[in-house]
Amino acid sequence: MSGKDDPMENTVGGVATIEDNQFVVDDEQPMIEEEDDAAVTTSKRNFPLRETTIGPLKFNWLVSVIGIGVLWGIAIFCMSSENAGAELRRWYDTTILYFSWFYIVGNPIMTFFIFWVAYRYGNLKLGPKDAEPEFSNVAYFAMLFSAGVGVGLFFFGVSEPLFHQSGNYFTERGYHSQNEIDQWALVITMYHWGFAAWSPYLMVAISGGLGAYCFGLPLTVRSTFFPILGKYTWGWIGDLIDGWSIVMTVTGVCTSLGLGVIQMNTGIRSLGWVSESANDTTVNTAIIWVITAFATLSVVSGLEKGIKILSITGFSLGCLILFLCFVMEKSYYQLNLLVQSTGYYLQWGIFQLPFFTDAFGSLKEGEGRAVDGKTAPAQWMGWWTVFYMAWWVAWSCFVGLFIARISKNRTLRSVIVGVFIGPTIYSIIWFSFIGGIGLRQERQARELEVIGDVHFDDPSYFASSENPFCYDVPQEDVYNQTGGLLFTNTLPGITPVCQFDSSQSTMAWFNVMNSFSYPGTGASFGPFLSGLSLFTLAIYFITSSDSGSLVVDILSTNGAEDHHWLQRVFWAVTEGAVATSILVAGGSDALGALQAASIVFGLPFNFFIVCMCYSVYLMCDTLEKHESGKDVDPNLLLPKKTWGFPIFGGIFNIFEYIFSFGMVHKDLEMSFPTKEQTIGFAKNLLLPFLSIHSIYSAIDLKGLHKLSNVLATITYALSHCAWIALFICGTVNYGFVAFGWAAFFLNACILTSLRMDFRTKHGIVGNIFGDFIASSFLYPQALLQMELHLAEGAATDTHEISMHADGERVTHADGESKALKHCHQA
Repeated sequence: MSGKDDPMENTVGGVATIEDNQFVVDDEQPMIEEEDDAAVTTSKRNFPLRETTIGPLKFNWLVSVIGIGVLWGIAIFCMSSENAGAELRRWYDTTILYFSWFYIVGNPIMTFFIFWVAYRYGNLKLGPKDAEPEFSNVAYFAMLFSAGVGVGLFFFGVSEPLFHQSGNYFTERGYHSQNEIDQWALVITMYHWGFAAWSPYLMVAISGGLGAYCFGLPLTVRSTFFPILGKYTWGWIGDLIDGWSIVMTVTGVCTSLGLGVIQMNTGIRSLGWVSESANDTTVNTAIIWVITAFATLSVVSGLEKGIKILSITGFSLGCLILFLCFVMEKSYYQLNLLVQSTGYYLQWGIFQLPFFTDAFGSLKEGEGRAVDGKTAPAQWMGWWTVFYMAWWVAWSCFVGLFIARISKNRTLRSVIVGVFIGPTIYSIIWFSFIGGIGLRQERQARELEVIGDVHFDDPSYFASSENPFCYDVPQEDVYNQTGGLLFTNTLPGITPVCQFDSSQSTMAWFNVMNSFSYPGTGASFGPFLSGLSLFTLAIYFITSSDSGSLVVDILSTNGAEDHHWLQRVFWAVTEGAVATSILVAGGSDALGALQAASIVFGLPFNFFIVCMCYSVYLMCDTLEKHESGKDVDPNLLLPKKTWGFPIFGGIFNIFEYIFSFGMVHKDLEMSFPTKEQTIGFAKNLLLPFLSIHSIYSAIDLKGLHKLSNVLATITYALSHCAWIALFICGTVNYGFVAFGWAAFFLNACILTSLRMDFRTKHGIVGNIFGDFIASSFLYPQALLQMELHLAEGAATDTHEISMHADGERVTHADGESKALKHCHQA
């Protein structure tokens, strides 16, 4: 199609042409080919995606508007409203109250599905069979690890296990020893950072990688829904998915960046680089924009130069810090803890904790809260586990697509091992060593407090003069007044050791780093390790920001990998603005505001990711049936026979008409709703039982089930009127709402059964889950689907009858025509 002939070019309806995920708007422009070591046939496919060109800038205007509008709306709201923080927390409380179960159960579903994919389809490759991966294993692991969890390991590496020493469902039972409590603290932490963290990432990475590198689809989130949505993937529904993905990416990145800023603020204050009297908000804002500037430079330089080098550098420095702490602290204790914690994680962290919602503990006073008081705070799951599940989902869009981008030409099994197994093992090592050091030093501080209290009548006898929570470890043996040995230092040089101050949790990391002071030797490693930690944290900060900006730019340009540098700068600045606004809105509780943003905005995407499981299965099954490694036609992902009228078509096509300014691309087949579709939708919305009766009559031509069909129709009619009336009564007495839902779902079950029978009779591919969704919340469309399918079938049969004299066919067509005539009369 020539741009000269298409009035939509450079406005709203340009066709995006994908060539190894490179896009052009006009067919007259030259193809951009990518050469691999192996001979690869470059494919060229047209997708009717919205694409606007303004000078050197190319982007999908609707996707960009959705992302920009929501994100800058959040930023302006948080900066201008004094109640923004309270409003965020109100949204957070509502989401936790109603959807904790959904966040929790979605994660193990993804985890076990991924293991099954590795077993069943592990040999499938994201690209041609003989092509080599673009990045070495070391660079690959460093990039995905830096993008996925880098900042959080520093923020929570020491503090989270210490947080879990109290206040959770295990510690509040009242009969566990300190050893059990500390081990459980590590188990909870490892569960949060193990398979649970990487499951959402992998779902997006696998589905995006399969679509892009095996079926030639754009590297966007919308493409992962092509097996479900078909051509509607390229219309307004796909734009909405990609637009919300941008919102998810930026809010997820901003949460991590906010955590990193808070940690860096604490670190530079502890090193004396900033005055203690400096305003926290001012310092946080300055850090964000300094790091954003460096992240902008990195993302402008590209994936190979900027992100890859920074990722390897940050990962290497993180490993150096881990190794130095391991050697200088009690190494044998850390190795014992590593082995022990691995066993506990395999026992608890894979099958039991992933399904634990603390259902009884979440009950508040007056709702049946435990009268013995041995329960965690009702908000604990929201503070920790649900926050983590939402955080990983919020990050999954950008980390998943980033992993998909760097996983080209790798097998699914190697991707799953590299992204699932490798980081989980590293996280277990990290928390066993770093978290284990924090726990040991906290226990030693309590030991010194007890010795001072019991033997010297002063709990602060060994307390540090600089911090009341820290204790100077005696470098020589300590004896009581009678000469009895009280304390022997088997690890000289490690002092002071600190108890955990939850109000200063970000200081926990630097307390551990500062403990390597080696007094009297003239060589204190505390400032060096603290400074190195800040530098490494800054690098992880930059890699998270630039990776996020890169993915957002890909989403806003329909999956293109080459963008003008101005677009990358814009999205990097947007990330900085949103992070600043949320921190400002949070004020003294900035961390709470960040958690609220992740949980609230991550909810819809959690549903998207669960749905991706079905898409991944269809893609893998199709690839296995056809020769993997070649450019497989994506239309093979769609069922051979389906509804002529899509469930999201008809009246909903008006959105495409509006967003295309009346110029809907012909390939989308989303014409303006016809009179028949509009009237049919309205009729089915208000009087669905009329259509149900006509459909029953049409598929039961011989009248064998006439009585049961009439009873089902009457039941549906009564239930339909009942649920409407009961929901209205629920405004006075909420008990009626329960009966309303019961009547509503009774209707859904009746229509689901009818739809399944209809599909079976007409050979339409589907499943019971899709039937139930369509029959419940989209029942007007589900009924219209069947009516229009019968009408199309009748037209086809009439045409065939005129061509072939077949007595049986005449009888069938006449019978169906009579049913349709009855349907139209109704």
